[in-house]
Order: sequence, then C-alpha cells, then structure tokens
Amino acid sequence: MMRARALTAALSAAVLAAGCGSDSGSTPTLDASSRLVDKSTTPYVNALERRADGSFLLTTNRGFWIVAPDGSSVRQVKDARVIAPQGSSPVGTFLEIADVGTGDLLGSGHPDDPKALPQYLGILRSQDGGRRWQVVTRLGTADIHIIRRQGRTLYLWDAVLGAVLVSDNGLRSFAERFTPKQLILDMVVDPRDPDYLLISSETELYRSTDQGRRWRPSGQARAARLAWAPTGELYRASADGAFEQSADRGATWKRVGELPGEPWKIELQDARTMWVALADGSIAQTRDGGRSWAVVFEAPA
Repeated sequence: MMRARALTAALSAAVLAAGCGSDSGSTPTLDASSRLVDKSTTPYVNALERRADGSFLLTTNRGFWIVAPDGSSVRQVKDARVIAPQGSSPVGTFLEIADVGTGDLLGSGHPDDPKALPQYLGILRSQDGGRRWQVVTRLGTADIHIIRRQGRTLYLWDAVLGAVLVSDNGLRSFAERFTPKQLILDMVVDPRDPDYLLISSETELYRSTDQGRRWRPSGQARAARLAWAPTGELYRASADGAFEQSADRGATWKRVGELPGEPWKIELQDARTMWVALADGSIAQTRDGGRSWAVVFEAPA
C-alpha cells in the first residue's frame, strides 16, 4: 500500500506542476503542431470512451479531448469543471472517465487548479457528457484509476488505498479489497461471474475468484491492458503491441494480432469490434477480434 501511495503522490506532483488554466468557452480544433500527450510524465492516456454518436472522449496528461467519429478532427474541452462544497476547479488533465451504462459518466482525477480543491478528487459524476462534474464521495482521500461495472455492482481501483472499492448500492457504501502492492494498470470482471476479477501491473497478472478478497498470480505480462467481451472472450494488449486472446479466463493466451503502437486503453464494443488508445493519443480499431488493426485517428505529431 505504501508503494501505491508513493506512486500516486508522484503522479499528483506531476499534475500540480502541469496544471492548465481555467479558460472556458469554445473547443477549437488543434493545429498539427499540438500534441495530445506529454511523453515526459506518465500516465500518457487516462481514458477512452466511445459515445453514442460515434465520437470519442479521450483524456491524457495534457487534457480532455473529443475526437470526431471518423477521426478527422480533435477538439480540446477547455470548460470542464469539478464542483464541490469546498470550491470548484477546471478539470481535464489526468482525468479518469468511465461510461458505466447508466446515462451518466463516472470519473476521478486531480484539479487543474491545485489551490482550489484537494489533490485527490475522489469519485465524480457528470450528467452532461463530462463538462460539469459533481463530487459523489471520498473527496481528498481517493484517486480512482479504473472504473468497471458488472450488473449492479461497481468496481473501482483506488491508487491511494491500493484497493478495489466494491459497491452494489450506487456508491453509497464500499467494501475495500486490497490488491497486491503494485501500481495496478487495468482491471476486468468476468461478465459471467462477478466474483472473478483479473488485474494487471507492469509485469504481472493477478486473479481473484472472490471479488477481490484474495489474489493469486496469473502469469507475467508487460503492462497489459485488458478487455472482457460480454460473450466471454478475454483480451489483453501488451506494451510491445502484442494483442492476445484467452479462452480460459486468463490461464493461457493466444497471440492473434499486432497493434500499430503501444496500447494504453481499450474500448470494447463486442468480441470483434474494439478501439485502442495508443501512447501518443492515436486511436486504432479492429473489426475482426484483433487480427488486424487500422489507425482511425492519428494524433498530431
């Protein structure tokens, strides 16, 4: 847990140093010289969500972006704010976003104005697509890096606590299930068994068969990003670009394809159609379960 806290503190320090201003209003298209990602600090990409209109919400260590459905343009969201009884702040840099199928977005992160609110924003909710965020709970104490939903249960990995927070009552209360003492990069839940969780670190996979109460090693992996299709197909994308599938809940893996870059986030539609945000903010798509990939949005270089 101490290691997780140290890693989160280092991340927060980077956020405070790189915090952006509080401009509001229009969201202009970037010119070709603008980069979406700062390669001097990690994580590069925090979230990738595909909206109903086909556009993408993409958050990185340089801000909050909307990518057109056909990848032809990208706009920065400059007027996103988090609001709490203690005050408000622009938000967008190092922002976690998750569409959990309830009509709202859940999120977490750090204020772009470090003097306005605590450095850990806890659990946030947005009802307008990510422009206005309300603090739900755990302001100042939780830094949520991963948000998953299975049925009525929410699973959130908190980097401060080093634990999965499990809630089955709409975030009113949580069970705290501590994870191995490493920075967790991704987490998925078996769509057919809500007690079965798989998490990844920089070097390992771990599995739990009791909703996070106990964890066991489940093989080595290089900074794996994970996705589990509702029909049972489990996928992982590794730092070297390998894209693999497992038919036995992560016990063994078969390489099925090669990504055109280093993966950071997977957005899954079904077992065949997926998108992956790459390290520079570009987005690649597969329509055949990962066997072939095409870059549908190329981030400015």
